[in-house]
Amino acid sequence: MTIEKIVQEKLQADLTKITHESQNSTFVGDSAKFKQKIFVKVFAQAGKFLTEKAVNQQINTRVLDSFVVKQTQQFVLVMKDLAPTDVKGQITPDLAFKMGTQLARFHRNVKPFSGIYLNNQLFEKAKSDSNSLQNEEIKSRLLQVLALFTAQKADIEKDLIAHATTVLHGDVGLRNYKIVAGHLRLIDFERARMGVNYQDFIKLFYQDFRLNQKLIASFINGYRKCGEEVAVTPLTQSFLIFITAIGIMKYTEKIADKPFKQIGEKMLATCFSFLGIRKKNSDKANMSALIFTN
Repeated sequence: MTIEKIVQEKLQADLTKITHESQNSTFVGDSAKFKQKIFVKVFAQAGKFLTEKAVNQQINTRVLDSFVVKQTQQFVLVMKDLAPTDVKGQITPDLAFKMGTQLARFHRNVKPFSGIYLNNQLFEKAKSDSNSLQNEEIKSRLLQVLALFTAQKADIEKDLIAHATTVLHGDVGLRNYKIVAGHLRLIDFERARMGVNYQDFIKLFYQDFRLNQKLIASFINGYRKCGEEVAVTPLTQSFLIFITAIGIMKYTEKIADKPFKQIGEKMLATCFSFLGIRKKNSDKANMSALIFTN
């Protein structure tokens, strides 16, 4: 029996599968058991299932049920359906401002929970992930950058320990902002983890904002309006951009995605530029190499 059939019978529901970019399966439909329209998310990994459930239970009342399907070893989360719609049109400064406020509220309101991924030992992970790559040219470049950051490891790790106190969304991008009941909302919390709040900006700024300074400034203004700030140094910011680039290189080596790989290349270029400037110029010049400074 398929997972879809199992879930439909258990929930007494007529479900339709939603097609979107994810390793999980998602369904929506009417449930006689809950007497309402439900959204069902089926996970292959227990960690992501528990994370999605924990975050939702903190910030809303959506969760209706959860269970494990022993036949398939999958994890099912049942929630009230929000009927979200995609954000239409180009990103404007006004929209970027609202995106910043929503992320700030998430960072402020979501607290650490049992089993949350700690996202620590970043230097060790960077070395391991870089060495795991098959492409020797990319591996060589990553290890070259890592060596330069490692020379300043003590300063970076001190900064990380002091400021890795935020529950990150983990996958901030336009596709995870939706319109719900006429308001902009963040969705999809399965990648939530502990870390530095700046980490949640990086892919958004490079991928969706395309490093547009007006959009970045508007986003930061919205983020700050809610009382949130970025405290890590420009050096640590650059290191976190590097960590994000490694993740993209790992992903695109397994799944061909040329545009996404190019974003990773842009991130690496930022790091090379920053590290080169640090050798020759002042701290003020260093800061201009980054996409956001405090």
